[in-house]
Amino acid sequence: MRTLTRRVAALAVVSTLTLAGCGGSDDDKPDTDTSSSASDSDSDSGSDADSDVAPATGDVITADGFSFNAPEGWTDAKDVNPAAVALAANRQDTDGFADNVNVIEDPTVVDADIDELESSIERVLKNADSQEVEVEDPTDIDGEEAARISALLTLNGNKYRTEQFAVDHDGKGYIVTFSFSETVSDDDRDELAESVLATWKWSK
Repeated sequence: MRTLTRRVAALAVVSTLTLAGCGGSDDDKPDTDTSSSASDSDSDSGSDADSDVAPATGDVITADGFSFNAPEGWTDAKDVNPAAVALAANRQDTDGFADNVNVIEDPTVVDADIDELESSIERVLKNADSQEVEVEDPTDIDGEEAARISALLTLNGNKYRTEQFAVDHDGKGYIVTFSFSETVSDDDRDELAESVLATWKWSK
């Protein structure tokens, strides 16, 4: 348990660096590379067959072991944080915080009990003075059960909300973090995260 908690704490620091690089950059220009644009076949199979949310249809983000569709208008932003396995952001966001999703590998997630993941991430977030930390119902990511935690955090005096998922697939662990401006509603956060995860595909 202690090793898992320390590792999650380290990942939280990496995530914060990513957000600092993405947030509030009105001068960033969107990636116009059409080679990663989505096609109908890229988003026709969802990870949650019971979801009423339409799958995301933006750029396809591909990494070693998985791929997913970003929301429309979001582009690959891995250049902001090369330590991330995958990173996509709304670089055209004008409210001072670029909503984004980043994925980081975490080997301690492998074979970890879902309850342990939930309690460890919850503890780390609370110890980092995060607010409104809530353990949500586990989420299906292309057939794999993921722990889900939401929270309100502060970066450089600015508050932002996260929806974080911890998942294990084929001997690899991943932390998937969606970060949003504080003003984004619960429903909008849920819809966007679910739309992206509905397109998630593990490499076979």
